[in-house]
Amino acid sequence: MKTIMIPDQKIPYAMERREAPIFGQQKDQISSYDQLPVALNANQVAAVLGISRAGAYNLMRSEGFPTLYVGKRMIVPKDRLLAWMDRQVSS
Repeated sequence: MKTIMIPDQKIPYAMERREAPIFGQQKDQISSYDQLPVALNANQVAAVLGISRAGAYNLMRSEGFPTLYVGKRMIVPKDRLLAWMDRQVSS
């Protein structure tokens, strides 16, 4: 990471964009749905569906999407996500 100087401050500057790994693996290492956790967070939903994290949050807040709220946290059960995907394909 490169540091740029502003008077009396050091601000880190990212030279390149890097995607965070999902659940300890890179996105391309997921070869089956069996490797997914029982409940997925927004980052994991985004990686599975190939959408942005913001898109995943919008989808998780939409009516008809199988989101569970645990306090303020939003999670999606794997089996309900797969059923939702099947319904979308057959619609």
